[in-house]
Amino acid sequence: MIAYKTLSSRNGKSLGQYMTPKFIAEFMSSLISKPQSSSILEPCAGEGIFLQVLYEKGFRNVIAYEIDERLGKGSPIQITYRDFLKIPPEQCFDVVIGNPPYVRWKNIPEEWRRLFKENEYWNKIMNGLCDLTYAFIYHAVNFLRDYGELIFICPLFWTETVHGKHLREHLSKNGSVELLINLNEAKVFEQVSSTIIIFKYVKRVKLPYVKVIEYRSKYPVTPFVIEKISSLIKNLEFHAKEPDFYIEDNSYRAYLSEQFVGGEPWHPIPPTEKIVRKIDAIPDIAHIGDIAEIGNGMVSGLDFAFKLEEGELKALNEYERSSLIYVYKAKTLERFFPSSKPIPYIFINHIASEKELEQKYPYFYQKLSRYKDKLKRRYSYGKDIPWWHWVFLRNKSLFERYNVKIFVPSKERYNIRGYFRFTLIRNEKDKPFYATQDVTAICIKKGIREGIEYILGLLNSEPVQRWIMVKGFSRGGVYDFSEEPIRIIPIPRIKWNNSKETEFYRLIVEVVREILILRQLDKISELNNYVKRLIELKKEAKILPLSAFTE
Repeated sequence: MIAYKTLSSRNGKSLGQYMTPKFIAEFMSSLISKPQSSSILEPCAGEGIFLQVLYEKGFRNVIAYEIDERLGKGSPIQITYRDFLKIPPEQCFDVVIGNPPYVRWKNIPEEWRRLFKENEYWNKIMNGLCDLTYAFIYHAVNFLRDYGELIFICPLFWTETVHGKHLREHLSKNGSVELLINLNEAKVFEQVSSTIIIFKYVKRVKLPYVKVIEYRSKYPVTPFVIEKISSLIKNLEFHAKEPDFYIEDNSYRAYLSEQFVGGEPWHPIPPTEKIVRKIDAIPDIAHIGDIAEIGNGMVSGLDFAFKLEEGELKALNEYERSSLIYVYKAKTLERFFPSSKPIPYIFINHIASEKELEQKYPYFYQKLSRYKDKLKRRYSYGKDIPWWHWVFLRNKSLFERYNVKIFVPSKERYNIRGYFRFTLIRNEKDKPFYATQDVTAICIKKGIREGIEYILGLLNSEPVQRWIMVKGFSRGGVYDFSEEPIRIIPIPRIKWNNSKETEFYRLIVEVVREILILRQLDKISELNNYVKRLIELKKEAKILPLSAFTE
């Protein structure tokens, strides 16, 4: 029996309620392939929009649940006011359809969170980073009978995040995704900025391909958009045996992608992205996480208070000059090399008393005192820290241990520049350079024979950047380069006993060094060519033992 405590609230937002437009519900109901006599479950009925549409389409064998007793009073189908997540999956249905609530983990009541962690039914899927959508998807699948259909509209997160791995494994093991519609930045619900998807999942059926529709527009989703998506689905069904079939029409893309397998992030790959498929086909492909330490930058909590202008340095005494750190921010990064010098910052976390600060560091004291109230109000990660300290040093030791590293903005819009910025940072005279939280560092581990110039070249090359665009983590066009998304970026390792691979390695490193020395980017096309040829070579290679990479 699943014990669950009911959530009550005065406003829909805290319940995770965002009501579905009727034209969306009509479209989703049209995806049902079962007859009118089929049993249907609506686990989160809300105002009863899906129930109204199902009734109009002739479905009568419908059971509906809703947690909020104020809603759905005019529904043509009776609603049972119970918490769906309290109900054990003892009755099975042909179809589960709806719009599950979205509530972030931190906003889920403590009793629920404890249950998710401790109850055997839930803790296989739920963890401290999952939102409530994960629970609804998992529970809904368990209510399906064999060959049953799950049709949901929800945020994209669970298909990509590291903490969604176990949910994806559960779905992959028990069936297939038949249809995935990614609405990207287009608005479906007011006050919701998340990327929204509509998907159809079929239980105990193994399908070779997923029908994928992408709508890429900043304009809201309208009935016209849905009509266009419906016609694209029909096109895909007509060409279901043509895996290379592809349609691109202004803001729309439609194609067949290989079926999602296992718990890795579910990223559909269009047939046009041949280089991405070639990278994924490399039999011995490694990833950044295999060869590097990765860490996000330090957090001051009030950046402008600690930042110094060059003109201010003249006013510093000896104590103050020795208590500077030099920091790269996202705005100072470019491809291959920084666009500007590192920025001097006050760093006096070694000072324990305000009296010492005032006496020995008078300029720092004067500058920071202007922001004293704001500094005291910073989020301090649950620690009691002096107001003149940085709040979270995070990976400070990582920056100090590695003399050479690669920095990348932790959030990046590809469409602004047409590329992602991976920057080589080299310490000067044993003076380490640091990064703030808007930057992530990649530090190649000792013992990795592939040099940092090779890794830098790959990361800045067109093939790897295309892979990131297609399979990286993005929200509304903003790509995430925090630790976990960086870990999965593919890196072709070199077989040092293979003369062709070592020659491409030499050529790639040579071009990168030339770019770094001349600080000019006119060699990038040459770099792209070498990387493409290396990928082609490795795609055809046989799997060799680990010793081939370490000789």
